[in-house]
This record gives sequence, C-alpha cells and structure tokens, in this order.
Amino acid sequence: MPPGIPLPPPPMANHNSELPFEPSSVTFARELAGRPGRPVGRWAPPGLQTNGVDVYEAILLAPGENKIDVDVDTRLPSAAIFTFHKEDHTLANMLRTRLLKTSHVIFSAYRVPHPLTPNFQLRVQTDGEVTPRDAVINACQALIKDLGILSREFTKEYELRKMANAANQQQAAVE
Repeated sequence: MPPGIPLPPPPMANHNSELPFEPSSVTFARELAGRPGRPVGRWAPPGLQTNGVDVYEAILLAPGENKIDVDVDTRLPSAAIFTFHKEDHTLANMLRTRLLKTSHVIFSAYRVPHPLTPNFQLRVQTDGEVTPRDAVINACQALIKDLGILSREFTKEYELRKMANAANQQQAAVE
C-alpha cells in the first residue's frame, strides 16, 4: 500500500475469542486461503456461522503464547518435559526418533494429551553430560539439516524427471 493511505481496521473474529480482533497473521492466512469473510466450515455457505473450531487456531500462536514450555521433571535426574503448542505427531515422532539416535539420551517419548488439541508433551532424559534442553536443540538442528537435504534431493529428482519426460515427449513427437 502506498504511504499515506490509512489501513482499514482489523476484521472482527468469527469465533469466541477474548481478543477484540484477529491477529494479523490470522487475517493474512485467511486472505491467502481465499476465505477472508467466509465461515470456517469446509462446505458451509457464505452466510452460515459455524460453532466449530477455527482452523487457524490449530496452527497459529495467539499473542503472548509460547511455542514450547519446559518443565523440569524432579522425579528423575537430568529429565525434562517439553510441551509443544500448535504441533502434532509429525514433529513429535521426528524429534523422538532423532533424540533416541543421540548417545547422551537415555529416554525419549511423547504423548498427545487429547487428539483434538494441537499439542504434545515430549519427555527427555539424558545421562547428565548434556542437558535435556541442549539435547532437544541439537535434535532440532539435526532435523532441520536432514529436511534440507531431503528437500534438495527431492527437488533434484523432480527436475530430472521433468527433463526426462520432456525429452521423451520430444522424441515421441519426432517419431
């Protein structure tokens, strides 16, 4: 928007919220999804209000909400419970698996308190040489590196497949 043009006020939320407006990230996500004024339901007509949970509440953090909460587990030495908000089994299983590959991690497991809430608890116990927090940070960094490699390899194979298909189509057109 050019400078000097006032911005419109943020839209009112369609769900029960303590905030008088939607965070800008929710508005942006709705606009990207092509549903700026539409109800949350998948096949709901434009004028219908649904009582369901807003789909963006499952992925976007509310203002002031932390992504990860850490609780030290006092029952075991060098143990902690990490609560990840707005995440699901996908990240939980990758982190658990990556942590178990680490030599300093004795125990790593996760649980989802309720299937309708998008959070999980990851319990980590280490041998004491590395703190559970450092073990999780190292596992996250290793996962980011692994996913970067996967992305590059996938893109490379996809581009090679596209080139091979284009060559096959050109050869078929010549024959």
